[in-house]
Amino acid sequence: MSNAASELAEARAAHRGFRWDDACAGFLAATALEELTVEDLEMLAECAQLSGRHEAAAAALDRAFALRVAAGQMDAASMDAFWLWNAYLLDGEMARANGWLARLREVAGGYGTEPAWLLVATAYGCFATGRYDDARALLAPARAQGRERADADLDAFATMLTGRAWLNAGATHEGLERLDEAMLRVTAGETSPRTTASLFCASIANAELEAHDLARGQEWERALEAWMSTLPAPTLSGPFLANCQVYRAVLQRRRGEWSAARHELVTAVDELTGGHGARLAGHACYELGETLRLLGEYADAEFAYRRASSLGATVQPGLGLMRLAQGDVKAAAAGVRRALSETERPQDRCGLLPAHITIMLAAGEPAEAVAAVDEMGLYAHAFGTTLVRVEHLRAMGEVALADGRASSALAPLRRAAEGWRELAAPYETAVTSVLLATAYRAVGDEEGAQFELEAATATFAQLGAAPDLARARALLAGSTARSAHGLTRREAQVLQLVAEGITNHMIATELLLSERTVQRHVSNIFVKLGVSSRTQAATFALEHDLVRRSHG
Repeated sequence: MSNAASELAEARAAHRGFRWDDACAGFLAATALEELTVEDLEMLAECAQLSGRHEAAAAALDRAFALRVAAGQMDAASMDAFWLWNAYLLDGEMARANGWLARLREVAGGYGTEPAWLLVATAYGCFATGRYDDARALLAPARAQGRERADADLDAFATMLTGRAWLNAGATHEGLERLDEAMLRVTAGETSPRTTASLFCASIANAELEAHDLARGQEWERALEAWMSTLPAPTLSGPFLANCQVYRAVLQRRRGEWSAARHELVTAVDELTGGHGARLAGHACYELGETLRLLGEYADAEFAYRRASSLGATVQPGLGLMRLAQGDVKAAAAGVRRALSETERPQDRCGLLPAHITIMLAAGEPAEAVAAVDEMGLYAHAFGTTLVRVEHLRAMGEVALADGRASSALAPLRRAAEGWRELAAPYETAVTSVLLATAYRAVGDEEGAQFELEAATATFAQLGAAPDLARARALLAGSTARSAHGLTRREAQVLQLVAEGITNHMIATELLLSERTVQRHVSNIFVKLGVSSRTQAATFALEHDLVRRSHG
């Protein structure tokens, strides 16, 4: 066997083994580009795209397209043109991307057919203008051709995009059915690595951002993580796999692995901003900013948000929440208000409303917060997913707390905490625990408040959530101060009512106790506080922050 033949054999084996760096180098070293077979050129193109060699991929696809057209193989030629279009699209070179579509249409016109991959690429364009019915009409014959030819890549792409079209049109059930169908092929290993990487990211984004189905998105994120763990480490480069790293990092952050998430995102941002992946880089920068914000590294987070904005990505609600944490409530409110005013689709508004509610309450705009909660309620019903439901429940609790209705906040906050645990989201669970502690304290259950704050503090410390940890510790210190005088939970409740000037008879009615029991509690309070009258007890309690001050 000649050296060239041996090198080609090794390159093909490396391609089969997902060693794309080695395969790409082997194909390029084996012989001149013009002398490779069309199948070798297409393998070279896939390896080059997956290893971040944009120019080598474009050259190989250009040559393969010409050979396929010359042989009259329009279906295969259209696939080569599709991946060229996709490569230029990811790189932000829209003129060249659209030029390849036009070239494919021109060539295909001479054969009197419209190739399936051209239909898929054209359907992408329909999404930009909201023509979802048109997209589905284009994708139906593409799906049929994929199944007729047993082309798993074509079938999976067309099916996933059909699901996306349904989701964008507001038909959540139909859309998720198609996404599930497409992902069956992907998770079963039927699709090529290039398609696998693309569809994992696209389907996760569609599940979480369009359907707001976090549980489904997490399931596919775990499958993505498992697939990536099978790949040789040196191959994790290029826009396809760097984008996968972003989604893997988001999953790591949600389940509490913040250090690992930060490392993944820094690597992905470097890859996408320094190479060929301009259309994906903005999202990576925003997710890095979110991770840094939660860690309390605000200067670095702001830099990441600025990079995201410069790359065309939105920076809300993350930037607004950071401004709120920094104490700049005015800037936080202005930013999230502006973002919400520019957003019309329910799918997109769902991503902004929870932060909008929190910020409006901090800004002293309860009417805006209440209106946003009502809107969230409509979406919770429409989407029917755990994520939207628990966000609505937590928002209901926040508004009730801000309105002084702590008792009304308890049930929705407790259900929200259970929902976040179901979604395996420790940070969100801890944030809800802090709200629960505030509600418990407001109704006199100091012991319950302390338990919630202790749990939240432990979670924040484990995550490295410095700003949240500082707030939780401050609240826990207040809890310790309240219990320093040895009052039981019931005695604290009685003291609150005594400070409000309520008689023993009224206290007994309020707490469903006998007057004798109330008198015993009052006597115990006098002893523990070292006072001899109800007036002294009330004064002592107010001076030592043992009760809430009346605003009446």
